Amino acid sequence: MNAEIRTKIATALKKLYDEKDDVLSIDIEINRTSDKVHGDLYTNIAMKLAKIVKKNPIKIAEEIKDNITLDDNIIKIETVSPGYINFFLSKNKYDQINTILNYECDFVEKGKDKMSIHVEYVSANPTGPLHIGHGRGMILGDITARFLAYQGHQIKREYYVNDAGRQIDLLLVSVLLSHIGRSTHIFLEERENKDGHMLTYKGSYIDNVASSLRDDLKEIDNESIISLLNEPIDSLIEYLKERDDYLKIRKSLVNEIIESYIRKDLVAVGINFDSWYSESDLYDNGILDAVFKIIEDKDLSYTKDGALWFKNTQFGDDKDRVLIKTNGDMTYFATDIAYHVHKFKHHDVLIDIWGADHHDYAQRLQTALRALGYDVDSRLQIHLVQFANLSKSGQSISMSTRSGKFYPILDLVDEIGKDATRFFYLVKRKEQHLEFDIDQASEENKNNPIYYIQYAHARIAKIIKDLHDRKISEENYNNLNTKSEIEILEIFDRYQETFNKAIYEIRPDIITNYLYKLSKVFHSYYAETKILTENVKGEKIKLLKCIDKIILDGLKILDIKPMDSM
Repeated sequence: MNAEIRTKIATALKKLYDEKDDVLSIDIEINRTSDKVHGDLYTNIAMKLAKIVKKNPIKIAEEIKDNITLDDNIIKIETVSPGYINFFLSKNKYDQINTILNYECDFVEKGKDKMSIHVEYVSANPTGPLHIGHGRGMILGDITARFLAYQGHQIKREYYVNDAGRQIDLLLVSVLLSHIGRSTHIFLEERENKDGHMLTYKGSYIDNVASSLRDDLKEIDNESIISLLNEPIDSLIEYLKERDDYLKIRKSLVNEIIESYIRKDLVAVGINFDSWYSESDLYDNGILDAVFKIIEDKDLSYTKDGALWFKNTQFGDDKDRVLIKTNGDMTYFATDIAYHVHKFKHHDVLIDIWGADHHDYAQRLQTALRALGYDVDSRLQIHLVQFANLSKSGQSISMSTRSGKFYPILDLVDEIGKDATRFFYLVKRKEQHLEFDIDQASEENKNNPIYYIQYAHARIAKIIKDLHDRKISEENYNNLNTKSEIEILEIFDRYQETFNKAIYEIRPDIITNYLYKLSKVFHSYYAETKILTENVKGEKIKLLKCIDKIILDGLKILDIKPMDSM
């Protein structure tokens, strides 16, 4: 209905202001009223046009109203000061129910401007298993790609593998220590660190990786390693870098982490990527060198204290940023610039799903790409996801891959299931902090939203199955007049509008909360209404089928499998 009203308003505007392009291109917002006294839907288009056409908004509203014809769906239009246009819709229960039952699951009107969109998410350093701290960005990234695909865009889902930086060297040292039986060794820098921060990685998975790579690691002389343990950790790293098989061992190490841990973690929550792009490819394929040449040609860098710096301060940053360190290592800033330049060549729009702690870094990267001439404002979106605080038995769960103390995502899936894991990470907007109570997600009662939604579907499936040869009367929708039935019909009325809004605004929380509300009303209705009577009422069966279809559609959008029995 929103789309129909929007089309009617657009037609009226074309008739009234055909010569004004800025009027015809304006965004027409249709919203639901908070009070049925003012109708069902309203628009503020007249107030948005007031400055453009230089007229009183209530006068504009009247003109638009006079150029819209009433029909079977729109039974009344009124204008209200200072310039709102309110629409009153017909309440034909037959049309409402049958429209939902016959509605194809496309969910949104495919946009005309189909784009190639690259979505990069998760991209955790390949230094260990994925844990619950990665979960929210992981699921939101997957949903973002799904929703954009529903909009009709061509989507590429990519995991960016940071396989060329210092963290992989520290991981390699950690695995080597396990290989030679020195897992508990603490380097000089670690002993001197007052806050207890460790450079090497701990945990049983390190021992498992060492065992898997023993054929590669046995080529390294144990005595040489032991002789360097009392030196700074970089001495051991430099020794490893001088070996001819250094890059080969690093590659084997990263592959082992990805194949034995990360891929399995992703599959457990239903995530598959179209491609895995390695940071090392930026070096091997000459992309980094090409980008540095562009930076030099544009006079955007300079050398100081043996390091190469980007001139961020010329573009509003508080200080310039290092591209190449004094030891010759690339910074994440340098490789991220090159990675985005590479992506810009192949896609119309880039979307990065990052944690909220990357806010300043995101601005820094955008500044650099803008300086290189890219249309960052229209072609790059960085979605910052707030942290999720997970708790169990009333205690907050802290995580650190480096210390080996973390809650693997696989353990969460084993405890509450894939679908509950996905659902609970989606119940709030990405900008909001999320409290994820694992105990609540395990409960089988109305306090657990996904359980209550799944239980609603299972109950309806059981009712439909139990109809068998029962006599079902012809539908008389006028009999749907109890308080619960009216409330359910009002929720039905927002079905397509809700799903469209959620998908276009990439707001899965809108759908999770809508389904939860519908399920709660259904369970109340189920408790107070006898459905399987001697003469089953056809209109009640159609009502239940509508509820079930909406639940199934919503779960499909969220990639959650419905449970037919519980």
